[in-house]
Amino acid sequence: MNLLLAINSSAGTGHDLSLGEELVRILHKRLGLGHSINLIRAESHKEIKERSRTFTEQHPSDTVIIAGGGGGTLRAVIEGVGESAKNRTLPNAEQLRIGALRMGSGNVIARQLGIARNPRDGVEELAAQLLAKTTANCCVIGCDTGDDSPPIYGATLGGFGLFGHVPKRLETYHAARPRLHRLSAGLLGIEHLTNLEYGLCLSGLCGKTALQPKQLDLIEVSQGDRSEQFPLLAGALMNFPLGALPFQTNVSVEDAELSLHLVPYRSRIQALGLVLNAKANAQEARQFRITEEAPVVMRVLNREHMQFFIDEDPVEARKVTLRVAGHLAFVPGKNLNKSNNNSKRKRNGTTCKCNRN
Repeated sequence: MNLLLAINSSAGTGHDLSLGEELVRILHKRLGLGHSINLIRAESHKEIKERSRTFTEQHPSDTVIIAGGGGGTLRAVIEGVGESAKNRTLPNAEQLRIGALRMGSGNVIARQLGIARNPRDGVEELAAQLLAKTTANCCVIGCDTGDDSPPIYGATLGGFGLFGHVPKRLETYHAARPRLHRLSAGLLGIEHLTNLEYGLCLSGLCGKTALQPKQLDLIEVSQGDRSEQFPLLAGALMNFPLGALPFQTNVSVEDAELSLHLVPYRSRIQALGLVLNAKANAQEARQFRITEEAPVVMRVLNREHMQFFIDEDPVEARKVTLRVAGHLAFVPGKNLNKSNNNSKRKRNGTTCKCNRN
């Protein structure tokens, strides 16, 4: 086994080198000395992506990459893997397995896979699952923006309209007030703080939209023979049900399909009630089922580009194609079934099926 532990030092409230070295010691102890374990500590998603791509190219089989960060760090790993793939064919479980630790702000996919909150406990669980060769085949989001740009990959969530502006706004806020962010994370917990910040930021954007609704994106959405145009209030591309979002979907993380929900703008009152009356707005959403055979194309009509995000990372594009890029083998935690059963009770989702080779 060739293992890369890729830690994003800037994820969450920051991580020093000593934590990475401690996690490597745990992996050596649990996996044994017969496996190669490499540690990198990077300061950006770009570096994580490049190191993941290089590592995957150097080790085309029995490779493991553990992402030590949040959703953006994990997406960077997936993008690196995707860029190394030949003919856009993602590697199978015999070639590559991916693990995710809860070391960022949202950690949505890691929580979905039942990974322990503490990264030390999480890496212990991942080591045990690696030895047991337990995997969950997770659907990968593909996003093409044209202009010869490389594909964007993700595994969790996409945000559009007002929702799509939130990560960039929070990124700017955290950069301006790092001490306040660390203090708040220490008091509330980074994952709870993230949910609170998303809600507050989105509420502020709703207030501004009620005053100036012409700032919304006018979009054209096409899938096959279906085509619609409308001003977009908010939207979400979902790989599985999320309790924090009001949209109803039966898509599970292992299904080869995605669920896109787009809420058209109707009135200033509707914009003000987007957060407080979330379920009612979600019921008005246009829903698109995305499969490998049926991608969705979105194009903004009233400006040069629209702002959105894929797995917490902000993106800008005039036109975007959303598709199913394939599957990757993820290593789940020991609490996978419990985690998914809770999600199923909350959102009527389906549970993830594990493979034990």
